[in-house]
Amino acid sequence: MRSSSIGIDLGGTKLLLLCEHAEAIYSTGIGFTPDQLLAHLDNFITQNELTPSSIGLAVPGLVNASGDIVLSDVLPAFNGWQAAQALQSWCNTVAVLNDIKAALIQEFSHASKDITAGVVMVGTAIGAALMVQGRPLTGTCGWAGELGYLPIVQHDQIRRLDDLASGAALVKASGLQPTDLALRAHANDRQVLDMIQTAGAALGLGLASVIHLFNPSKLSLGGGTLQLPGCWEAALQSAQENTLPMLWQACELNRIKNAAHVVALGAIQACLDYSQNRS
Repeated sequence: MRSSSIGIDLGGTKLLLLCEHAEAIYSTGIGFTPDQLLAHLDNFITQNELTPSSIGLAVPGLVNASGDIVLSDVLPAFNGWQAAQALQSWCNTVAVLNDIKAALIQEFSHASKDITAGVVMVGTAIGAALMVQGRPLTGTCGWAGELGYLPIVQHDQIRRLDDLASGAALVKASGLQPTDLALRAHANDRQVLDMIQTAGAALGLGLASVIHLFNPSKLSLGGGTLQLPGCWEAALQSAQENTLPMLWQACELNRIKNAAHVVALGAIQACLDYSQNRS
């Protein structure tokens, strides 16, 4: 049996289990449950003959200091789940955190100590995580960064950014499943491409808000929705058009490095940080 740190990236459409020696991907969805997650994890550990030294779980939603999942819109079966307690049946060193905060940890692990920067993930839903002068911006309850809840007025109605620019919003508007949506987009379906363009422009308003509020030197963006043709370009154009020039010029926007693994790796790093702080 090999001693390994395991990183878990739990999302609205997929689950990634990662360690130094192996990885596995499973489908999730609105009805995915904690029992299914634990069954996949148990199978992953058994098949790869692992002895977990630590387990980091990154989830979309609000996580409290005890490692309980307080709220996840995209995975409602996890609301109220005592995740840390459940994972401690495998090992004592467990970290449970928001998925975008995990991405922030990994993306800026080697950045300067005084950096002001952030990560924005655009997947089934939208979220952000920021560090200000080298320190993570957690907020009073540790829940800072819920960018998807940013209110935006559209046609005299107040809408959330999630309702306008997320992958879930595009799926709802198009009536297509995510895979079919991507296939239509890459086949140059004009109706689908127009929807993506509109979503990207709305996303740009969210990015402009982040830049205006925090004046970051770097923003790294990731998530499956940004992979759709035209989304990235529309978001950048809209963000630039709606940001003060001096703030725009001071901020470098990039795609996240190693986007497929960044959340799981950040979850592993969070365990390491926890162990070091405890010793």
